Amino acid sequence: MLCGPFRKFGTGEAERLLAAAGVRVAREVSADLDAIFEGEGDVPNGAYALGIPIFDEASLLWLFEEPEPVPETGLFGTPDLERLAEADWEVFVPEGDLLPLRARLEALERERGVTDAHRVATRRILERGTTLSRPFGHEAELVAFALSPCGRYLATGSWLMEGVLDGFGALQVWEVATGKCVNTLPEIDGGVGWPGERRTIQWSADARHLGMAFRTNAVGVWDPFGESCEPRAEAQVTDGSPRPPAWALHPDGLRAFISAGTHERSGVQGCVVPMQAGTLFWLPELHEYSFAGALPPEIGREELRVERPPLWSPDGGLLYCQERGGAFVVDVVTGLPTWYAETGWVAAWSPDGRYLAHVSGHGVEFLDATNGRPMGLRVQDPSLDRSNTSLHWGTRGAEVRLAVVVSEGGAEPGVRIVDERGGFRLPGATPLDAIDKGDREAWAWAPSGDRGALLTAAGEVQIWDLAGSARLERAFSVPEGIDGVLWGSGEVIVLVSGHRVRFVRADSGEVMSDYTFSGWEEPGDLDDDLLEHFFRRYVKLTGGAWCVPIEPSAAIAPPARRDEIESSLAWTVDHRFTWPLRWGRFDIWPDVPSAAAGLTSDSPDARAVKEAARPA
Repeated sequence: MLCGPFRKFGTGEAERLLAAAGVRVAREVSADLDAIFEGEGDVPNGAYALGIPIFDEASLLWLFEEPEPVPETGLFGTPDLERLAEADWEVFVPEGDLLPLRARLEALERERGVTDAHRVATRRILERGTTLSRPFGHEAELVAFALSPCGRYLATGSWLMEGVLDGFGALQVWEVATGKCVNTLPEIDGGVGWPGERRTIQWSADARHLGMAFRTNAVGVWDPFGESCEPRAEAQVTDGSPRPPAWALHPDGLRAFISAGTHERSGVQGCVVPMQAGTLFWLPELHEYSFAGALPPEIGREELRVERPPLWSPDGGLLYCQERGGAFVVDVVTGLPTWYAETGWVAAWSPDGRYLAHVSGHGVEFLDATNGRPMGLRVQDPSLDRSNTSLHWGTRGAEVRLAVVVSEGGAEPGVRIVDERGGFRLPGATPLDAIDKGDREAWAWAPSGDRGALLTAAGEVQIWDLAGSARLERAFSVPEGIDGVLWGSGEVIVLVSGHRVRFVRADSGEVMSDYTFSGWEEPGDLDDDLLEHFFRRYVKLTGGAWCVPIEPSAAIAPPARRDEIESSLAWTVDHRFTWPLRWGRFDIWPDVPSAAAGLTSDSPDARAVKEAARPA
């Protein structure tokens, strides 16, 4: 049913297009309707009573949009670095060509320093189009952290300012290999996630879509490398819950499971909603919201609630779910559970869908995730419970491995590694207490699965070789307040807290970059017009100094602080890749008058600086 008129469609145009696609467009509300598309007209009241899904015009428009052509990559090849000026830059596609070129230039720099090849490449990259990174986008507490499946990107999300009941949070996307920010979306309505909640940011399998719980109980999908702070698609299908729902982004990034979680109806409480475009509004208290009706008798339950963010199987056919006191697997096609088993609240599904590990009254037990049958006790310790234990799966080739992390309060604080060959302890390791801190956890597996990083109660991060038995490779101190660690690609670990993100090389302990978010501040020596023009783009340096980036390749800052500026800022390409400032010309002016006199660019930033320098 269509409730027009619509802004993007002429009279009758949407109905004709739908009819041509084989869709029957109804003119009256009935229980047979699959969906309503709402334009500027009013949705009939009967639609709400029947619980019919209501989409907006953007969803309707998406049905008829042609997909954007994907540029062909690989044509740029591997040109001679000494003759980059003669390369065919017309066929340069950043998605396929930038990283290989950057890696070759990094190797050349290690041999010979910055050369003409670096300067030629930088000039060509800037001609194509860049923006300066904006690393200090978070003004409130960081509550959400998520590495992309490839490990190349880290997404961080901030909630609302303390004491503020509405407003905006921020999303930032970081390139892990360089420790630089590639994209900042500073105005996410209602904030991202919720303090203490896990997995409120989720990536699609190909890292092209980013799902977030936001505005308390809404779920949306964004382009993580786009410029819009508004979600591409949004679903409002809870009952106005005061916290984010349990939800999971489908591997394709175009659908999501969202739990109802509060309704006493038969079946699994939740649904799979489309997340391609637009807004979907559903009233669950008026709609038969569960996947299906009565559960199979062998389940022994009338209804099942999903109370933790579930996991999709890689093919999208199964959902691995947990409620308080039990776990179950749902066949998405039928909407029915294939099995149900009583479990402890501390539980974790293996990434290959073979096992469920959970903390029982005896220790850590395994279930066969294909049928829910017990596989025996793997760690015997009755003192383990939700107040002191966390479970972390890693993958080593075809093998999955479990780290059982017990903080102080357990009978035997430490880390146990459990895999198909048995298990062993990490000698002398006492983990930091990071229980109930959401995505901030004391343990992180290396992508290879044969090493791990542990935050300790003594204020260190330890790097462990776990290829055979446990061997401590190295340890280095961490700043006070750090309470989470992640391990991305390129031998980079990320140390995080509610107000800090630090990128560190795991093989040496070298700090690549370090960002502290201290709330809203602004430079005191800029006039109001410049403060407004450069809003949220300032970079606070150590010692109270400031850097004001000027597109495309300059800044107002103390020139002596160049090294610090280059460690925080970079040119970004397509909001996806970074390019080092040190490889090209990047002017740093000490004040507005000198910047106005020296700037040769005619960018909006440069014009604003020149205007501010003119005598009143």
